[in-house]
Amino acid sequence: MKTILIIDDEAFVHEYLGKVISRLGYQVETAASATAGLNALKNSQIDLVIADVYLPDSPMPYQWLGQLAETAAGRPIVLISGAPTDELVQNAAKCGISTFLSKPFELAFIRNVLTDTLN
Repeated sequence: MKTILIIDDEAFVHEYLGKVISRLGYQVETAASATAGLNALKNSQIDLVIADVYLPDSPMPYQWLGQLAETAAGRPIVLISGAPTDELVQNAAKCGISTFLSKPFELAFIRNVLTDTLN
């Protein structure tokens, strides 16, 4: 069973995405901070990361994306952003990240992203 790590500081996001992703047949791990997320990536068998762009303990978003991509070491990353700007999309692409989940989350889109990214 594939494991998905959700990195977000909002409990609602952990609960909602966790339930949706579990129902789709994946294992879920959560981290409430950038530091905890990076540690989970280093110490757990993670197949895909879903991460918020803006976390209280992360450096500037573009530095955070670089750290995340480096630590993920080729594992796919999906970013959570309310409204990704062109600048954010370009900087994410430089780090090898091209998939975004926008709030509010849509079940069909989440399912498609996971299926497309993991298969």
